[in-house]
Amino acid sequence: MDNKIEQYFGSMAINKKLVADLKIRESRTIPSFVEEWLVAKFSDLTEQPIETRKKITRFMAEHLPSKNDKEKIKWNLSNGNEMVILDKYSVRTDLKKGITFVSIPSLDLVDGLVAEDVIHSCPEILAGGQWGAGRLRAVSHNKGKAVKLIEFKPMQSGKIDLEQMVLARQNFNTSEWIDLLVRTMGCEPSAYNDRQKRYLILRLLPMVQNNLNMMELAPKGTGKSFIFSNLSRYVWLNSGGALSEAQLFYNLSSKQLGLMATNDVLVLDEGQSIQFKGENDIHAKFKAYLESGEFSRGGEKVTSECGLMILANIELHNSQPTRPDYIRELPKMFHDDALLDRFHGIIPGWEIPRFTKEKIATGVGLKADAFGEYLHQLRSVSDVEFPYGRIPTLGGDIRDTKAIERTSSGLSKLLMLNPEDADYEEYVLKPSMELRGMVRRQISFMNPSEFSPELDITFT
Repeated sequence: MDNKIEQYFGSMAINKKLVADLKIRESRTIPSFVEEWLVAKFSDLTEQPIETRKKITRFMAEHLPSKNDKEKIKWNLSNGNEMVILDKYSVRTDLKKGITFVSIPSLDLVDGLVAEDVIHSCPEILAGGQWGAGRLRAVSHNKGKAVKLIEFKPMQSGKIDLEQMVLARQNFNTSEWIDLLVRTMGCEPSAYNDRQKRYLILRLLPMVQNNLNMMELAPKGTGKSFIFSNLSRYVWLNSGGALSEAQLFYNLSSKQLGLMATNDVLVLDEGQSIQFKGENDIHAKFKAYLESGEFSRGGEKVTSECGLMILANIELHNSQPTRPDYIRELPKMFHDDALLDRFHGIIPGWEIPRFTKEKIATGVGLKADAFGEYLHQLRSVSDVEFPYGRIPTLGGDIRDTKAIERTSSGLSKLLMLNPEDADYEEYVLKPSMELRGMVRRQISFMNPSEFSPELDITFT
């Protein structure tokens, strides 16, 4: 399997065991795609892993500052020194002031200046931020000094060759392809049974399919939040704190779009205890947005393709939910059948075992940054460029059919299976129906007089 992955993916492949053995993330908190970029940059098969780790840690000490270093960096810049800093840079334009600003988290800076050449050479920096090496210089500005980003080299992958991906897929059967996806997610396929692996890859669906709204309800420790915080720069994981309308949708004061309009997926972690400021208004906006992909605030009407993913821990007994209406363990907002009906699937996370050391990937997979970019591209790809994503023709309840069509499209793209393929029903259609069936049963507990627990679909 390792040889096969290296043969057909070349520079997109990386030894996940080497990454795990070097333990770079134990010394600094960085996303997996940054960790893998560092390993790929500095690893040398002719030297001992300890030497590779020394090179990486030296590099991080010089170019990946901690928050404690920010004043020292500012002092060096103010004294005329240029510095190269690794960070997640994001650029925004203030139309009123006619100025483009850059945010640099390690310096707690939100109003740095940026050279136009940087934006022309890397327009991705405008799309929610980009990890990379930025060269900084202090320049005169408004009778004082400001930090300016004068050069930028992204560390994340650019566009992925989809034709190469399609050709590579032809050399793997569906079971092997799922193993590749699981390995790429950082898990070792041999540590899971087939059913568990199928549930694992369902976590990727909101990253692949536009406006896909899902939940995963599970015990602690199954690795669900890790996937969303480490695979893609287009995903925003919110792990705590009360969220407001301004943060979620649109800030009337700053005229800035919120999280639901600037990401591929918004993940609300710890969903069992999440709080909202102005819950009633947010409840109404969620219902409107999850139905249509649009929301309005302060006269502004915004369309977005962002999906919503709720991650929540629920009580289990003998590895099964302690109550059949487990949705009631979530905040009251989600007890509304009208809101719940707008979710396309619930992943039964209790079917996925706790993530232990034995489940860490020990072989070759795809680089996380390249894989995250690949998933992002699949959201808007044409069927001419990527001939997957086709769905069955269904009739019946409009929300049941929409949910199954949307999840089927995502699984079709993820597994590269179309309705005419022999594996399609088993690996695409059945899981899509199961995901929606879980939602349907919970809705029937909320409102048994209006909703039956069975799916209302017909095949035409």
